[in-house]
Amino acid sequence: MEDLQKEADTYHDFLFIDADEATKPPQTMLAFFKAAYHMFNAEFYVKASDDIYLRPDRLAALLAKERPQHKTYIGCMKKGPVVNDPNLKWYESSWELLGNEYFMHASGSLYALSSEVVEALATAKSDSLRMFDYEDVTIGAWMLAMNVKHEDNRAMCDSVCTPTSIAVWDSKKCSGTCNVADKIKQLHNTTVCSKSPTLPPEVEEEE
Repeated sequence: MEDLQKEADTYHDFLFIDADEATKPPQTMLAFFKAAYHMFNAEFYVKASDDIYLRPDRLAALLAKERPQHKTYIGCMKKGPVVNDPNLKWYESSWELLGNEYFMHASGSLYALSSEVVEALATAKSDSLRMFDYEDVTIGAWMLAMNVKHEDNRAMCDSVCTPTSIAVWDSKKCSGTCNVADKIKQLHNTTVCSKSPTLPPEVEEEE
């Protein structure tokens, strides 16, 4: 902990929140959004897992786009069956409230919330928000309660690097990239992943 505090004091690259290993992921994320909102004045607040390969420049370009709807929820949107068997992975203890299928929600590996959305979360009483077992589902439930625009962007969950990839990870095999350290190094050493332009060159129309 001392080493982390020393690095934070030197580089200001850590945000400490009041949570521990016993804190459920949705509660941790709510604490993060509350802390980030009060510390930083931003148009968007982003959650990104550390096991994905991310192009921050392309993410910034995406978030900088003009949008008619100020309350925005951006990510790789998905649905899926609600697991009601406690012996299976991804069991949801509140399955009775959800039915057979989850509502549309963004993958928890990478998503962005506009400042208006985070303001509503930051000013809400924590015990007034329903918590499900998983962060992505819980965030999605909160978004349904607000008049937000769900913006599905598949470049935020590419399985391979492309000239337009924002994030690369294999959602079908694991929650982020598998063999994280080696995979991210491998991706970073390829030109298309790390050295391609932020925006792909415009293709000239054939005359």
